Amino acid sequence: MSRNQIVVISLVAIVAAAAGALLARGMLGNSSVPQAAMTAGTVLDPPRALPTFSLIDQDNQPVTNASLNGRWTLLFFGFTNCPDVCPATLTQLAQLKKKLADLRENERPHVVLITADPERDTPEQLRTYVKFFDPSFAGFTGSPADVERFTRELGVPVAISKTSEGAYTVDHSAAIFLIDRDAKFRALFSTPHDINKIAADYRLIVEHG
Repeated sequence: MSRNQIVVISLVAIVAAAAGALLARGMLGNSSVPQAAMTAGTVLDPPRALPTFSLIDQDNQPVTNASLNGRWTLLFFGFTNCPDVCPATLTQLAQLKKKLADLRENERPHVVLITADPERDTPEQLRTYVKFFDPSFAGFTGSPADVERFTRELGVPVAISKTSEGAYTVDHSAAIFLIDRDAKFRALFSTPHDINKIAADYRLIVEHG
């Protein structure tokens, strides 16, 4: 690993830690979900409005904030050429869906991967990738400018660094974002992910609406 890559990865880790501290200290109020009862997630109270976005899904259909209305959604940011973190996290999210399969249909989470690499991740490539983990998973992409603006405004660290061979690598946050039925940012699950704990927290949040 080059010195530049180490610096980039360290920067992503620092930004992620700072974002987590900000959430914990500055965005928590008297939540209807007791934070002390949470074992893996950080609850936002009140929920935070998502930045406005206009992207396309794995079927090349337009998606906006309104597309997330009416159901709970777990957002994860990654890319199809990711060697380890993304496939591991998507596997965990598929396991999480199975653990929550006993919930009512409108309470079960919808999983969406938003690419951090829109230059390479076409809708077709995203569809093949996400459906491998679970047929219900969705993938969003868009123009580099639209994706960059959304990740930046949401506070998701993404760093692209060129390699000596002329290619590039993508470093990104591995946090999972929970979006409520009003399409608002409701909770954050930072790494390391423990699926049993996330499932328990998810049930608690959904129970409190």
